[in-house]
Amino acid sequence: MNSDDYHSELLRAYNLKVTRIRLQTLDVLMRSRTAMSHAQISQKLGPKDVDKVTLYRTLNTFVDKGLAHRVATEDRNWLYAIYRNDQAHSHDQEHEHDHAHFVCDSCEKIYCFPVDSSALTVNNESMMGFEIKEKEIRLHGRCPVCH
Repeated sequence: MNSDDYHSELLRAYNLKVTRIRLQTLDVLMRSRTAMSHAQISQKLGPKDVDKVTLYRTLNTFVDKGLAHRVATEDRNWLYAIYRNDQAHSHDQEHEHDHAHFVCDSCEKIYCFPVDSSALTVNNESMMGFEIKEKEIRLHGRCPVCH
């Protein structure tokens, strides 16, 4: 199966219409080992291929449907990454994607790593009155390139 067929199948599995911009954006995200900014994704797509608003809508749709996620940088900008274990999910929005973010303190790239879901468990006694909507583990250090 070629990448366009695979990407089309993946979009349909998330109940998304297959469009050129979605296929191209998905391809860029799938090829990246790190979370990417809107500007980085736009640069990979090429300036003539998509306008800013369409790309933002595409990325937000991917996030809303659970195909991708976004992570905030230290300066509160959003980076986007595809969920790598998409084949294991039932593709519903209620499914929890367990992973950690590794932030390289040298190059500032953000990598996603799978984690044991038990690592994301919070003691119920300390949760009185709190409602968790999202869990995040952030690891800091140096990536193999900067090490």
